[in-house]
Amino acid sequence: MKPLTSLVLAAFTLLVASSWWFHQRYAVQKQRAELALEQLAQQKNELQNLVRRQQAIADLDIHYSEELTHARLTIENLQRDVAAGTQRLRVSATCKAVPGTAAAARLDDAAAPGLTDAAQRDYFRLRERIETSNKQLAGLQEYIRNQCLN
Repeated sequence: MKPLTSLVLAAFTLLVASSWWFHQRYAVQKQRAELALEQLAQQKNELQNLVRRQQAIADLDIHYSEELTHARLTIENLQRDVAAGTQRLRVSATCKAVPGTAAAARLDDAAAPGLTDAAQRDYFRLRERIETSNKQLAGLQEYIRNQCLN
């Protein structure tokens, strides 16, 4: 009977040892799985943040593109109105008498001061470029404030 007891004791010891070994393996695998789940959650949050930032950038681009388009249309409409004569460009100018003319000569009948055609084109081109630059700068500043500094 003694060999049976030692056999049962050996089997029980083997069972406890293998149970402990499987428990250790289970604990290690469980810890790895939990770490993987944490990393997955972190990556999911980062991906969502990236998607939100990309959407914010797209919204910002749309907003300033629309403003730029509106500014260009406003300048084009003004240019058309000036060309059609429905609006005028006002120039702050004075007409001086030409040297060598009679002092009594009057300039009331002289043409109103105005811009040449080339100067008018340059005026509208400069105005469009100023508006474009302003809108681009505003968009870039908004991008820096909302995307780079966060």
